[in-house]
Amino acid sequence: MKKIFFQTEDTPLLCGIWHTPGTSTERAVILAHGITDNKDEGVVFVRLAEKLADAGCSVFRFDFRGHGESGGNSVDMNISGELADMDAAITEVKHQGYTTIGLVGASFGGSISVLYTAAHPQEVRALCLVNPVLNYDHTFLHPTLPWIKDKKDHIQKDLDEKGWTELGSKKFHVGKLLFDEMAIIEPYKELSKIAIPTMIIHGTADKHVPYEDSQQYCSLLTSGIFISVENSQHGFHDEPYTDSVINDIVLFFTKHI
Repeated sequence: MKKIFFQTEDTPLLCGIWHTPGTSTERAVILAHGITDNKDEGVVFVRLAEKLADAGCSVFRFDFRGHGESGGNSVDMNISGELADMDAAITEVKHQGYTTIGLVGASFGGSISVLYTAAHPQEVRALCLVNPVLNYDHTFLHPTLPWIKDKKDHIQKDLDEKGWTELGSKKFHVGKLLFDEMAIIEPYKELSKIAIPTMIIHGTADKHVPYEDSQQYCSLLTSGIFISVENSQHGFHDEPYTDSVINDIVLFFTKHI
């Protein structure tokens, strides 16, 4: 592993980790984490990176702004900023000489991955979405699942009075700008623009992001694959789901990049 820091166009300095195989390759996979999390995604991204490297792919996992070891304040993070971070990560990977790029987006990172890939169809060869947030309204604005369903009114009160609120058990601070963007941006509508091989993996017991969204929206893809993981919750942190999901992702990328 090698830790680096790299620059975005609008100044935040981001932290990334490279995992490289023992042999030379032009293939690289970028891992994009979810909101409130970091480049480790618990330990799932670390284990996934190691497995992909064993399979001959270089891997670059990084912290979005306001997360982990990257610069910026979480209250200021928004969709536009994370798209700039993704662009900086792609630039870093290409600068290192990689010409065939795969992308994994987990949870909120899934929506960023969809938006980026739809807008830059030549940059990504294959896309994997893990428990992705494809509909901000269903997940954050009018949530139906336990994660923040009962806190909806409290969140709105925070945003109106303080301009920020807390998400999740980590009490991660996010600002009004993010919620304003989520009210007008609909990632699932961009899926029809994506023609590359795309795999969506979702656990049926996910209490954070609606399983039904992934199941429904996969049909909008030109070349979509849907994998349902029975009884698994958000993040796939519990065995035996972790190994199963990692193996599915590794097989997907060894086939498509």
